[in-house]
Amino acid sequence: MKLNFFPINIDFDEYTLNREPFTLERLAELRRLHNHTHSFFRNGDDIYISNKDGDEQGIGTPASVKTFLQPEITSSLIKHIFFRTFKDRFPTKIPVDFYPFTFFSEQVKDDIIYQFLPQSLQNILGYKKVIELQLRLIDAKKPIFGFVINVRRNWVFLKTCEQLVSEGFQLKNLDVVHSEVLPGLKNVLAPNEEFVGVVQEVLGDKAKIETNNGVVEYPLSELFLRKTRFNIATYLSYATSTTKSEEILRVVDSKKTELLNPKKLHSEILKISESLFAAKDEHGVRTPILFENKDGFSYTVDYLPVDVFNSIELKTPTFIFDPAAVKTESSNPDKGLSNFGPYDSINFDTKSPHFLCICHKDNRGAFATFLAELKDGIPTSKYFKKGLQKKYDLKSISYTIVELSVYDFGEYIKAIRDYSGNKPDGAIIEIPGEWKEIRGEGNPYYRIKAKLLSLEIPVQYITYDKVRGSNEYILNSVALQIYAKLGGTPWVLPSSRSVDREIIIGVGHSWLRQNQFSGSANTRVVGITTFLSSDGQYLLSDKARDVLYEEYFDELLRSLKNSIQKLEKEQGWNNGDTIRLIFHIFKPIKNVEFEVISRLVTEIKHYKIQFAFVTISKSHPYILFDTQQPGLPKYGGNGMKGEYIPNRGSNVFLDSNTCIVQMFGARELKTDLHGMSNPIQIRVRVPQGSFDSGSIDHLLFSDLTYIVQQIYSFTYLSWRSFLPAEQPATMLYSTLMSKLLSRLRKVDGWDPDSLNYKLKRKKWFL
Repeated sequence: MKLNFFPINIDFDEYTLNREPFTLERLAELRRLHNHTHSFFRNGDDIYISNKDGDEQGIGTPASVKTFLQPEITSSLIKHIFFRTFKDRFPTKIPVDFYPFTFFSEQVKDDIIYQFLPQSLQNILGYKKVIELQLRLIDAKKPIFGFVINVRRNWVFLKTCEQLVSEGFQLKNLDVVHSEVLPGLKNVLAPNEEFVGVVQEVLGDKAKIETNNGVVEYPLSELFLRKTRFNIATYLSYATSTTKSEEILRVVDSKKTELLNPKKLHSEILKISESLFAAKDEHGVRTPILFENKDGFSYTVDYLPVDVFNSIELKTPTFIFDPAAVKTESSNPDKGLSNFGPYDSINFDTKSPHFLCICHKDNRGAFATFLAELKDGIPTSKYFKKGLQKKYDLKSISYTIVELSVYDFGEYIKAIRDYSGNKPDGAIIEIPGEWKEIRGEGNPYYRIKAKLLSLEIPVQYITYDKVRGSNEYILNSVALQIYAKLGGTPWVLPSSRSVDREIIIGVGHSWLRQNQFSGSANTRVVGITTFLSSDGQYLLSDKARDVLYEEYFDELLRSLKNSIQKLEKEQGWNNGDTIRLIFHIFKPIKNVEFEVISRLVTEIKHYKIQFAFVTISKSHPYILFDTQQPGLPKYGGNGMKGEYIPNRGSNVFLDSNTCIVQMFGARELKTDLHGMSNPIQIRVRVPQGSFDSGSIDHLLFSDLTYIVQQIYSFTYLSWRSFLPAEQPATMLYSTLMSKLLSRLRKVDGWDPDSLNYKLKRKKWFL
């Protein structure tokens, strides 16, 4: 198995580099005088100086630097030397960005629409390969610097708005970016582009732009169309024809399977590494490029990727269907449910659920059949023979069906009356498939959901097409979701045999942002927390109030304290117990989380608190390839899928705090259109920089192997389907709630506090 990491060979543990005391004025002066031959970068209170090509002497004084013990300085030096060597070797290539180091391929074959464009637009407009390098330091048996290579595609459009206006193209109501050459970087780095807003009006050589700072005038010569599919299609239709525009966009769509093919991606990355890190001599022998400066710092880079070097075997959990852990199934949870019923069958308190069901009158027959099969199952089915009632050990299921003459929000609201008593336990509602995609505040999908949730009624939507095309797979997934939304626990996982009590807490948040323009203020933030026990039981959720950002962490602290107080009463915690809190979060905001938990710990003195902050993210550059994976036949036997994609559970420990795990292998991919499935990165966070961690070091839980296995196990708890998810339940639930709440808050009259009562322990967001 290969990682897209190309090791850097440095054969010394210490080197000498000149430096000077840092001031902004001195840094600017040095760059002005010597930028053509030297690199200057700041680290702490010093300016470090790398002499690449110059003969000047007397800049700074020598200082000794530890190669791996001072990685920030070393990594800056590696990047600067790489950039200057790149510029010398490829003088016509202008990077788009320094870090990640990004540039477009100049080869015509890497522009997939070149041959379909009229000659006047070739090399002006394109859909080109973008190459991206990031420097990383991994530490398995020893620390190793290396470059991580990635490839993607992006639109290129080089005409300014001034040129477009001169052609007669209408800019009004289109998104634009402001392009600005950074001082001293002309022909060194591509201009910086900033999405500023929408064109309101063109006046001579200027345009009035609606921005977050009001209407602002910009010179047309400094504006470019934002490179969205809509804008590109609009211009192509104008410059050629609607037919030609549609043809070119179809070419882009048709090439996606090929572009996303993992085997092709692996080959592309290898060709890039050979071009960047090696050269052929007169005999055709490939030798490494020497990257060096005049101060004696030099390195080479392997042009072959590193083999996976440090991994563990992740185990699929056993699924448990009774509190005594006697009824278990090791292969898949669906089989266990069919054999044993749900985990909480004895204690589940909604044994005879009643559902409000709404459908269009023209679909009444198919809808009634769907409801009957949902309740009683399909006798000839392999997966849904028993139906919701028997499979989930319910006593009875009853329906009230309401017909609509038209798909209209007002008609749905008439069917959903304000219940003062005897309200249904849930709602099953047929809607047209396109409703969910409607933009804006008037989307009936979310307005109806808001109404039902405000009445504390969880809702299961089913589209018209799925009612008509219902089968055992659809019914099986719908039944699982309904049982979870009613508050049921279909199955749990084995919990660790430990004297420590353990709670896993998913922390999510949504920014309440006005738009995507530059300068859009993230003025408010809503926090979401979900609490699960170590065996995966969903304990409760808490939706924090929408607050100003500066108040967010006080609100998070309040939310955590309230939830922990509920749990300690329910679970009978005793004074002196060790309570382990493992927080799953998307992205830490510097050290503030540690400050919040430190405050929490100091206020809860009657327990011994351990905690860990774990980030779970796909926002990283790493890709795993299994060159021995031939792939699996696609559904229907037409071709293969998943070639070169590692099996689910393949992993690499990059250092003592970081592991990447492949969650979707060839078997989990439904189609080859998914292309390469990137692993998730699991990282145990520690305080950074000058944070005084002395008071909390003894509280930090840092067993990465334990945490990785637990997260892997929690991906089997989505309850949206029986298949494992890409994210653990903690993150999945927080994500689903955050997305749904961000849409519901746009609905007039929506009160999110209704979720903090009876729905608090139900999976209403699935």
